[in-house]
Amino acid sequence: MPQFIKQMKPPQMIIFGFLFVILIGSIFLALPMSDQNGQATSYLDSLFMAVSATCVTGLAVVNTADHWNTFGQVIILIMVEVGGLGFMSFLVLLLNMTGQHPSFKSKMLIRDAYNFTSFNNGDKLVKSIVKLSLVTQLIGAVLLSVDFIPKFGLGKGIWFSIFHSVSAHSNAGFDLFETSLFQFKDNPYVLMIMSLLILSGSFGFIVWFDLINFHEVKKITLHSRLALTMTAILVVSGTILYSLLNIKSFDGHPVTYLAQNFFLSITPRSGGFTFSNYNATSYASLLLTMVLMFIGGTSGSTAGGVKTTTFGVLVMNIRYIFSNRFKTIYHERQIPRRIIRRVYEIIFIYLAIIFSFSFVLLITENLPLNNGIEYVFFEVISALATVGLSLGLTPDLTAIGKILIMVLMFIGRIGIMTVIYALGSHAKIDEELIRYPEEEIVVG
Repeated sequence: MPQFIKQMKPPQMIIFGFLFVILIGSIFLALPMSDQNGQATSYLDSLFMAVSATCVTGLAVVNTADHWNTFGQVIILIMVEVGGLGFMSFLVLLLNMTGQHPSFKSKMLIRDAYNFTSFNNGDKLVKSIVKLSLVTQLIGAVLLSVDFIPKFGLGKGIWFSIFHSVSAHSNAGFDLFETSLFQFKDNPYVLMIMSLLILSGSFGFIVWFDLINFHEVKKITLHSRLALTMTAILVVSGTILYSLLNIKSFDGHPVTYLAQNFFLSITPRSGGFTFSNYNATSYASLLLTMVLMFIGGTSGSTAGGVKTTTFGVLVMNIRYIFSNRFKTIYHERQIPRRIIRRVYEIIFIYLAIIFSFSFVLLITENLPLNNGIEYVFFEVISALATVGLSLGLTPDLTAIGKILIMVLMFIGRIGIMTVIYALGSHAKIDEELIRYPEEEIVVG
């Protein structure tokens, strides 16, 4: 086994690490000691929940609050934490505790796992990531406890505060309220805290480091500038659009109404919490939600989707194409062609996965009456973008459906390009050594 691991490429080791966490977690969840009634849970359901937790998605075939006891909920929370921070963070902490330093290959693995542009000081950055995340989760738990402790009592209030702070910051979407945040629909305080926790997790660690160190270096990277710009545009435009679409539900309380629509604009971008029934919403709201799920959060964060920076580069490139210009410029910097090519590759592969998996699920699953193909498409996008929102398909999935959704959640958390690189050939072919004659093909 050690020799087998040594021969792995970094993308393959990332996949192996997540699979190992999922395997251990699924075994614990399948034990009777994790169930409320002391009964063993079917391994397929336990595996599904382990994948959902480790891939910080939130889709569930059993109700987290009803089915699992405190031990089972703790196991889920640990997997959410490991999945959100990445298993490499715990490896770095272990090496640090034993006085060891990461090897060159470990540094490359850290770079690939967190989308760092360089592997220099990667272990130090990972330790900073852990500290930043834990501090943010602690602050979130304290703020939530102000509302939860008076409502649920001291012990239960503290546990609920910790669980939901970690789940929100990790963009996992797991809750202990049986019906997500329905009981907090008219509670702007809880909605805003949860929104900000989701947002903090979807920013990405690179962006956070740039913001924290801004007072020293007095500049911000192009990546962070684009990520913050796109996040602001999506949050503001999403809040406005949801406010217009839900104007009939306005009850004369502007603060609550603003908090509700602010929350609705953030949670589809990998948060997974909800206070409304998406089955009862308009098709326009469903479409807007699916678009936001598709875009997701920022690269290097706990969020899924194609990522804000990917979508931002796509929009800029299309704008320059319409202007009949061949270079994509942003803040006096030219975006490399290889980055633009990767953007189109990610978008195309993402769409191909959505349509192919949806096609199969439309064959294998039973759609309730009065539900169209959006019932399946919504679920597929939610799983691939590791969001966790659902129209109700997840609990009724067939065995084939559960396997397909698990694959989607895994791909969404690991990253499409990581999966492709892991499955790629080991052969090294220098394309520059072979040139073929060009011939035009009529397109468009």
